[in-house]
Amino acid sequence: MENSSIIAILTAIIGALGIKEIWQIWKKKIDNQNQTDILKLHQGHNSLHEVILEQKRIINEMKERIISLEEKIEVLIEENRDCAVKLARMEERLLAHAKKKVTKKEQQKRLR
Repeated sequence: MENSSIIAILTAIIGALGIKEIWQIWKKKIDNQNQTDILKLHQGHNSLHEVILEQKRIINEMKERIISLEEKIEVLIEENRDCAVKLARMEERLLAHAKKKVTKKEQQKRLR
């Protein structure tokens, strides 16, 4: 189609419907497009909101795990301290026993 044909058709439609009607149709089309854009934006916002909530949930879960691990570390440090004390006591007893044994053997050798 030529440009003159298109202009003639548009002129006929505008004449038949009137400029006010054409404007209302055009406005309706724009409003529908805006509503579609708003819905898409809203859906995108919801998915973004869901992503943020999921990230917050994961962060809170990680915080809980860290707190739990810190508590376990404290327990292990305390157990390690207790083991070190027990080991020191065992070493003292072992040395005392060995010392007594050596002293006894020396006394027996002297008596012979």
